[in-house]
Amino acid sequence: MLQYHLERKIYSSSAILGIWYDHNKKELCRTLENPWVRNIIKISCIPEGKYHCKKFTGKKYKDVWIIDNVNRRSYILIHNGNLEKHTQGCVLVGSNWGFLQDELAVLNSRKTLDKLRSILPNEFELEISRKDYQ
Repeated sequence: MLQYHLERKIYSSSAILGIWYDHNKKELCRTLENPWVRNIIKISCIPEGKYHCKKFTGKKYKDVWIIDNVNRRSYILIHNGNLEKHTQGCVLVGSNWGFLQDELAVLNSRKTLDKLRSILPNEFELEISRKDYQ
């Protein structure tokens, strides 16, 4: 099973910004997550660790990925969105970081999700770790 790596790079009180790498350490996209708030449902990012991800389609989000086996959490998705208020504990993807409405954001999220749909497999492993941005 292919393995990918999401490095959380920038931490603020409003969001965590990360870079998602493929198995060859090539950057796939940028990410935005909620800040860490004791793993509280819909408020916090998920803990660092290794997770199994698989294709998922629900009522709101179609053709995205769900992150399985998150301690005390469920329905954690990798999907489009720009701002921290769009995450509800999920991982948002985009082509770059920036600001929208004076808030930290990931940009070009829909295009980036379409790109990921064309290159990611239906199932993969995702390791999430912390590394300070250089």
